[in-house]
This record gives sequence, structure tokens and C-alpha cells, in this order.
Amino acid sequence: MSGEGTMSSSEAGSALSLEARLARLEDIEAIRGLKHLYAFYCDNGYDADGLASLFTEDAVWQSNHFGTHRGREAIRQFSAGNRETITWALHCMVNGRVEIGADGRTASAHWNLIEFATMVALDRSSARDAVIMTANYDESLVKQEGAWKFQRMDVHFHQISNWDKGWVLQPLRKG
Repeated sequence: MSGEGTMSSSEAGSALSLEARLARLEDIEAIRGLKHLYAFYCDNGYDADGLASLFTEDAVWQSNHFGTHRGREAIRQFSAGNRETITWALHCMVNGRVEIGADGRTASAHWNLIEFATMVALDRSSARDAVIMTANYDESLVKQEGAWKFQRMDVHFHQISNWDKGWVLQPLRKG
């Protein structure tokens, strides 16, 4: 076993039937699709209702830069607020890794983020800043009524930098 409650793909391949292996692959693809939908909703105006629908009722979204938001409604409100400060975004989720729990109803996922965005200027003027962000996402997921949902999403930002300053001079901009 590669971790408590999870199997590596080689362990899963040798221990599971063909049907079980296929189900695991379908679950992995469903979780990848869920993450792609998360990025789509972020990149299309921070669709608060769409984003909230991807989380369990008691979910937690937490980051080292944007705080902790507990529960689907708090995540919805946080997402709606992002529309005010992030006027355009492109979330590039890369290097995804998904592990399905041995129970087939829980999973963990890890993604790296490279994001390009347009944000309200730091001085809160009408100006906009071109911004680049990088982060790691660590997620816990559960399968509810046949559909995967995020139960916990931890986002660790390494940098949020104005394009003209870069991450050396401005690793984590305020606001």
C-alpha cells in the first residue's frame, strides 16, 4: 500500500478485478473532470453557484492567502466576492495526481496551478494589474449519490505577483 486507504496503480492493478480497475479509472477521470469544471467556473466570471455545486455541504476551502471558508454557502459567497477583484482568470491545472481510496468512495488529489489573471490594482483605483499566480492544491473528495464532490480544498500559493514586478520583487502581493 502506498498510503493509508489508497493503492498505487500497480497495486490496484494486481489486486483488483478488471471491473474494479475500470471503475477506478472512471472515478479518476470523473475527478479530473470535476477539477476541470472548477477551473472553468473560475475562468468564466467566478460562477459562484457553479463553484458551490462542486463541494459537499460541509466542505472547507482554505488557502494561505485567501483565508478559510467553511460550508458550501461560505464558498459560494467567497467565489462571488472574487468577481469584484479578479476580473479575468485562466487557471492552468497541471501535474494532476488522483488517488482513489480503497473504499472507492473517498479520494485525494493534488494539482499545481499556473494562473494568469487581471486583478483590481493594489491602490484600488480603476486600473487593473496583470498578475501571475502559482499554487499547489491538495484535495479530499467524496462520492455522494454517484458523483464526486470536493470535501476539502487546501490551496497553498507560492506567489501572486504583478506581471511587471515578477515573483522575485513581489512574491505575494496584497489584495
